[in-house]
This record gives sequence, structure tokens and C-alpha cells, in this order.
Amino acid sequence: MSRIRVLCTILILSGYCALSVLGQTSDQPLSLSEAVQIALKNNPTVKASAAYAEAVRQGITVAKSNRYPRLDFSEGFTRGNNPVYVFGTLLTQRQFTSADFALNALNTPLPLNNFQSQFSGSMSLYDAGETSRMIQDAKLANQIARNQQARTEQEVIFQVVRAYTTGLLARENVRVAQSAVETAQSNLKDAQARQEQGMAVPSDLLSAQVKLASAREDLLGARNAVALAHAALNVAMGVPQTAATTTEGRLAEIEFNAGSLEERQRRALTVRPDYLASQLGRQRAKNGTRMARAGFHPKVSLFSSWALDNQTFATRGGNNWAAGATLTFNIFDGGAKFARLAEAHARERQAAALEEQLNSTISLQVEEAFLNLTTARERVAVARDAISQAKESLRILQNRYEAGLATMTSVLQAETARTQAEKSYLNAVYDYRLSYAALELATGELSPDSPAVVK
Repeated sequence: MSRIRVLCTILILSGYCALSVLGQTSDQPLSLSEAVQIALKNNPTVKASAAYAEAVRQGITVAKSNRYPRLDFSEGFTRGNNPVYVFGTLLTQRQFTSADFALNALNTPLPLNNFQSQFSGSMSLYDAGETSRMIQDAKLANQIARNQQARTEQEVIFQVVRAYTTGLLARENVRVAQSAVETAQSNLKDAQARQEQGMAVPSDLLSAQVKLASAREDLLGARNAVALAHAALNVAMGVPQTAATTTEGRLAEIEFNAGSLEERQRRALTVRPDYLASQLGRQRAKNGTRMARAGFHPKVSLFSSWALDNQTFATRGGNNWAAGATLTFNIFDGGAKFARLAEAHARERQAAALEEQLNSTISLQVEEAFLNLTTARERVAVARDAISQAKESLRILQNRYEAGLATMTSVLQAETARTQAEKSYLNAVYDYRLSYAALELATGELSPDSPAVVK
């Protein structure tokens, strides 16, 4: 019995730990900040970006390795009866005797085995700065990859904010749709009662029934939107699409300080990761031009080797060593050096053009996001007033209907106007909150600590 208890305890703790990894338990709803933290750990796009950045970072070590000596070991086996091979191999094995000078032995030697163990080393003394340029290129590539990773994280954060806020909007729409259904049911009962009393025409009852059916259809659509938003949030967080994720809070009004458009555009060109990456790309292209020029200069390197040659793998034979230096200078390579230099110049012009284009694109994106935010803020105020006006209009028509001075159709139209005003208000609040997140994404400032997340 004690074993069963232990197993149950382990299973419970394992399940709790698994839920804790996802950032929630079954009875603890997620905040937006928690959802963002989960996404930065689990989203596959973030993982792929981090893995790529790590792979690029290793290129720095690869490039630096050219500054150090290279040491290699090889073990080889050769068997043959080529006269030159046999003559030379016997010498390197230190096994040559006077009998090997016999003409038959020289012309038609017996097959000879040779097991060679060799250590060889080399080191570059001068390469016209090519290694330094390769190291610089690797460092620039690493910085570019880190900026790309930061931009990917910002885009994932925006996906989470959008999915989370969409879920809040869908939930509020369910509330509005449920209220509309309840009101339609109340209107239908009232119409039925008034018709039985002879105080209403049949068309009033039919209108109320149509309104109820329409309200129920809207409710089904709103509930479907909640399910879709839930799935989208799970995908953005990198957790199973069917995970039992719950969110907290309501789609309430929040005031953001957007600053000025000029300030936002200026900051975007200072901190936005992909723009910083484009600037580094231009530096990398310039470095590539210098690297291509190094191909026109001579190169000096050292080399050395030590080899052990034996007739069998186990026995000991002769050993030899060699050391020296080489100077290499290419005289003709079919124009490859000039082509590489021309290619480097072209890539430098390409990088400058891309940076200029991205500069304009970012400024436009910031302006668009800023204007969308401003419009959404104004829409919130207008929609808030429209709700008050729609409610007052509905109250007046209901009183007139009770007094027999208005038709059911007028009341239902007023009900529809009120519901639409509430939806318009919710959409305006949704657009305002999402527009601020889009603005911070455009300026490159969207982060787990951003007001778009923590508020």
C-alpha cells in the first residue's frame, strides 16, 4: 500500500511540475506577462533563433583557430613492388643493406609493406591580415545573429499580446452576446404576453423571434472566437494547442504614453534590432572588401613533420623529420581574385542600399503605427459616448412601447444599436491596446517589461 502512495505522490508532483513549466496550474489563470515568459522559453521560432545565434557564435572560435599552429596525425599502410618505392622505403625504414644493391633486387624487388605514423604541423606567419578579417567577419556575423534573435523575440511577444488581447475581446463579446440573447428572450416573452392581451400585432411576435434567433447566432460565433483565440495563444506560447490555458483580466481601457512621432522614429533608428543588424551588415560588407584585397598579397607559413616507417605495425623502424617555410604568391588564377574583389564591392553597395531602404521602411512603419494608435484612442472616446446615447435611446423607446406609442420593431432596432455600440467600444479598446504594442514593435522597444505587456 505504501508503494501505491509513493507512486501517486510522484505522479501528482510530476504533473504539478509540468504545469509549473507552462507557467500555470489548473486553477491559476495566466497573466499577459506570464504568457510572454512562457513563449520566450517554449516558442519554436525563438528556440530556432537562439540555436542559430549559438551556431554563428562558434564561428568566432573557428576563425581564431587560424592564428594557432595546426597539428595533425596520420597512420597509413602501403604495399607495393615499385622499384623506386621499395628503394626509398627501405631507406626511410633504416632497413637498407648492401644486398639491396644487387641488380635483381633493384630491378625486380619483392613487395614491401610500410606502416607510416606521421605527425605534421603548420602555422601561418603572414597572410596580409586575412585571418584578422575573418575574425572580424565572424564577430560581426555574431552581432547580426544576436540582433536577429532579439527581433524574433519581439515579434513573438507581439504574437502573444495579440492572441491574449484577442482572447479578452472574444470573452467580452460573449458577454455582450449573452446579454443580447437574454434581452431578446425577455422581449419575446413580453411580445407573447401583449399579443395574448390583444395589445400587439403578430408582426411584433415574429420580429422578436427573428431577433432572438439572430442573437443566438451571434453568441455561437462569439464562443467560437473564444476557442480560436485560446488555440492561437497556445500556439504563440509554444505549448500544445489543446492545453487548458486560462487567462485573467478584462478588456479594460488603459492609457499609454506614446510620446511624439518624431521621437519614436528617432528611437527606432537607434534601438530597433533589425536596423542595427543592417548597419552591421554594411560593416561586414566593407570588411569583406578588405578580406578580398588580402588575396593579392603573398603569404608566408611554417611547416614541419615527423614520421615513423615500419615493415610491420608492431615493430620499430626508421624515423625522419622535416621543417621549413614557404612563401606563396599567386601569379595567375584566371581572374578569380579580381572577381572576388568586384563581388565584395557589389555586396557593399547592396548592404548600403538595403540599410537605406530599411531606414525608410521603419520610419513609415512607426508613422503608421503611431497614427493607428491615435485614431484608436479617439475611437474609444467616441464609442464610449455612443454607448451612453444608445442606452438612452433604448430607454426612451421602451417607455414609448410600454405606452403604446412605439412599435416592437423600433425597440429591437434600438437593442441592436446598443449591442453594436458596445461591440464598437470593445473593438476600439482592443485596437488601442494592440496599436500600442504594434508601435513598440515598430520602434523596436517591445519587451517583457513593456507597458503593452505589464499593463
